[in-house]
Amino acid sequence: MPEERGPIDWDALRAVEGVFRDRLNGLVSDVEYVPNAIDPVELRITLGVGFEANSSRFDVQWWTNHGYKYHYSEADLEFRFGWEIRPNYPDKHFHPPENPAEHRESCITHEEPELVTLAVIKCWWDALEAGDPSTLNVNDNPP
Repeated sequence: MPEERGPIDWDALRAVEGVFRDRLNGLVSDVEYVPNAIDPVELRITLGVGFEANSSRFDVQWWTNHGYKYHYSEADLEFRFGWEIRPNYPDKHFHPPENPAEHRESCITHEEPELVTLAVIKCWWDALEAGDPSTLNVNDNPP
C-alpha cells in the first residue's frame, strides 16, 4: 500500500507548514521535520493551545501520488483526518477522538495541501472554540 502513495511530498509539507504559520500566527510554538529537514517523512507542528492541555500537536504526512494524514494529539485526546485508498472504509476518512481506530467518512473532500490544511484547521478551531471535540467532523466541506 505505501508504494502506491509514492514518496513523501516535500513541497506539500512546506505548504502545510506555511498555512499553519499564516493562519494560526502565534499559536505555532514549534515545527519539526522528522527525522530531519533534508529527508522528512513527517511534519510535526506544536501549538500553544489544546482542548484539555496548554499544548497540542499535529503530525502531518503527504504523499506524492495520493494521500495524507493529519494526526492530532494532546494529553488524553487524539483524532485524525486522512486520505488513503483502501478497501472497507472511506478513502477520505476521520478517526474520531472517542474511538481513534474507527474510520468515518470525512467532512473534508479537498485534495490540495493548502485547502486540506485550511479545512483541518477550521474543523479543529471550531471544535476548540465550542469546547467539544465531538464536533470535529461536522462541517460541510470546509473551509
